[in-house]
Amino acid sequence: MKFLFVNGPPIIKYGLAAGLAEAGEDAAIIEVPGNIEENPEYFREQLILQRPDFVVVEGTAILKPYQVLFPVLNEFNVPLIFWAIDDPVEFKNFSLHLARRAKYVFTTDIDCLPLYLRHGIRAAHMQFACLPSFHKRAAPLNELKHDIIFVGNNYHKYAARIRGLDSILKPLIDSGLDLKIYGNRWWVDGKRPLTLNSRHYGGYLPYEMLPAAYSSAKIVLGLHSVDSSPTMMSMRTFEALGCGTFHLSQWTPAIENLFINHRHLVWSKSAEETLELVKYYLPRGDLRERIARAGQEEVYKKHTYPARAKEMKRFLSEEI
Repeated sequence: MKFLFVNGPPIIKYGLAAGLAEAGEDAAIIEVPGNIEENPEYFREQLILQRPDFVVVEGTAILKPYQVLFPVLNEFNVPLIFWAIDDPVEFKNFSLHLARRAKYVFTTDIDCLPLYLRHGIRAAHMQFACLPSFHKRAAPLNELKHDIIFVGNNYHKYAARIRGLDSILKPLIDSGLDLKIYGNRWWVDGKRPLTLNSRHYGGYLPYEMLPAAYSSAKIVLGLHSVDSSPTMMSMRTFEALGCGTFHLSQWTPAIENLFINHRHLVWSKSAEETLELVKYYLPRGDLRERIARAGQEEVYKKHTYPARAKEMKRFLSEEI
């Protein structure tokens, strides 16, 4: 099978596309959103050149080239795979609408699966994962060495994310601990519920530096935009554990369903608990290391993109 991805963000380049390639499939990435304005025929030219069995889009990647993609897909009769990575929070806003135009849908939230099936959409559940060839321990870098770090952007659209800011980040910012937060400049624009000062803001971190950043920190924090799903969680959870880090996460049902507290990672349900956990684990390097190793072993065993690729291929083979 040959899969053609319409763009290559990290979740594709170092995620599903790479997993498909490592599983023995032919996976190519093109950049439709960045090319169609200068060359409206770009997608058609790439379909002729690549001759894929499937075209794959994830989340909102389809929104900008929407008007270009579907006429060409229909013209060449190439089936579209839609990976609904923003379920369940965006299911009604755009996932369902786009899913109706796709041949097959994969959702990160298992609770959305019957909703798709109810609309006659062929769908399956597929969570995020890690890519062991990329998400692994790296040599620590002095400029990235901190006691605690968080890597991610300052999203504030979802209530769960605000709860995470309040229970995970804010108490540590106020504590005076060595904390560095990396992400785009939303963290310092002054228009969001939380604005960082220069002490805590580390700037934008290129994704290629993620393993080094995680390997240079004693504690890596995790926030989530969903805390009501039994399966959907931030992709950073799998990536952090894959990099062999000690991970302190905002609690969600999905985290509790997939991992064991104080064995694979630790989770917090309140600002007070976050401070207690950091105070306890920060001086206990041996214990952090034991949990980090167990977490890495767990995701390498059960949650890798080559394994997700095989699940995806199995589903498609049964549906075709």
